[in-house]
Amino acid sequence: MTFMYLRRRAIRMLRRIRRDGKVEAGCSILHISELETVKAAGYDYLEMMGKYLVGMDERDFYLAERTFYENDFPCKGLNAYCPESLIIAGPGFDRKRAGEYASFCAERAGAIGVKCVGIGSPRSRRLPEGYERRLADRQLTEFLKETAEAFGKKGIRVCLEPLAPCYCNYVNSMAEAAELVDRIGWENIGLVADFYNMEQTGEADGDLGGFAKLYHVHISDDDGGPLCRSYLKKERKALHQSRLSRLYQGGYTGAVSLEIDVPAQPERAKCSLAIMKAERGM
Repeated sequence: MTFMYLRRRAIRMLRRIRRDGKVEAGCSILHISELETVKAAGYDYLEMMGKYLVGMDERDFYLAERTFYENDFPCKGLNAYCPESLIIAGPGFDRKRAGEYASFCAERAGAIGVKCVGIGSPRSRRLPEGYERRLADRQLTEFLKETAEAFGKKGIRVCLEPLAPCYCNYVNSMAEAAELVDRIGWENIGLVADFYNMEQTGEADGDLGGFAKLYHVHISDDDGGPLCRSYLKKERKALHQSRLSRLYQGGYTGAVSLEIDVPAQPERAKCSLAIMKAERGM
């Protein structure tokens, strides 16, 4: 039995669609070595950084593929899509480079079963004072189209994520992101709703039911500030569950990922999952 056969079998296994009607819960990781901790905590899948996936050499990527197969545990999402050197909008934007990066990332993402790619990357979309908004919108549109074209060939959705002003100064609200996505009108370009970012902008307790292209959701707390997003806090359990309940009541049936900037911690991972799964029998 060759490794290529095992690889194809693994990809089919990683791409299975859940048919039990439950909402899946995932957790982001900083390194592939954290996979077993996330799986043991009871999560359904993991997310990893796009820039980390792209930065692997061939040997490390081969080992990552084997790790996913041997653990029968999928990587369904990518966050932290690109390094700050790749401009999403602003001075230095290069559509050709954006397309080349997307093609390489999509090839690897497709091989490990990714279903959704979040486009946040705040350092790649910080606009200098006085930068023309219409130009930024045009650049972002081109970036999303190049990215979606590459990932669409692999059946992967691309989702624009509005970020709080503490991270960047461009596309800070769900309404802004939805307007851009609707204007493009591509089926595989949608939205990520991040409750942590939305809390900073006063949107976290609003109705998300009106966003038809809401394809993915992130949730987190922090360990002292926005640069250290972390596990959900027990004292905020009721708040998180209220927000998730409102999300599901609005018709959302996609996955919810815990997006963190800290290494995997078994007990905190389990505690956060218990908070997330208390709604709708996840």
